[in-house]
Amino acid sequence: MEAKLKILTKQYDEVGTVDTIEVDTIGKIFEKNKDIYVVYEEIEEDQKITTTVRISDDEVSIKRFGNVNSLMVFKEKHKHLTKYRTNQGLFIIETETNKLVVDKSEKNYIKLNIEYNINILDLFKGKNEINILIEYNI
Repeated sequence: MEAKLKILTKQYDEVGTVDTIEVDTIGKIFEKNKDIYVVYEEIEEDQKITTTVRISDDEVSIKRFGNVNSLMVFKEKHKHLTKYRTNQGLFIIETETNKLVVDKSEKNYIKLNIEYNINILDLFKGKNEINILIEYNI
């Protein structure tokens, strides 16, 4: 089934600089083993990247593959280490989820709010916030 996604990501570095990325796209949504999956494609640096968002009641994972390969897992009050492969090389990323809200209260909408600390090999430390609105049955 088709889904419309509105994704807003904000990244705050240690000195308070904010980087904001907004993405509006169309993807596919389906259910498997009580989890909801949303799959969509993006183009970065002329390369296609496929992103899969897996939503369960208390955990969200975001898997990207293509020009960039990574798996980020968000579960409130948990840390997760992941490898992030880019054209520039392989980075180790640690995330610590401070807040995870999965809101399925409205029919045909899913709202995700994820707030987490990020540490990339001690090269970058900051806080990120991802808000995703998924509209389906459109």
